[in-house]
Amino acid sequence: MTLYEAKQDTTYIIKSISGIHRNRLSELGFNPGCKIKVTNKHHNGLLVINCRESQIALRKQEAECIQIEDINVSGQKL
Repeated sequence: MTLYEAKQDTTYIIKSISGIHRNRLSELGFNPGCKIKVTNKHHNGLLVINCRESQIALRKQEAECIQIEDINVSGQKL
């Protein structure tokens, strides 16, 4: 599933990043294997994400480039 489809207040693992925003997202700290949490989803398409102890706001187009997996499914521990 993509990050844009993620549920609020749930922790996920980044599986892959694709698309034209890949380099920018990598520079912000979004890399495969990174644990992230959606802290807020706005009705206008913005998401607020906790990533590496930082809060980052992403637009829908950026969030759709990030493939994620629920931390409980991936078997990794917090």
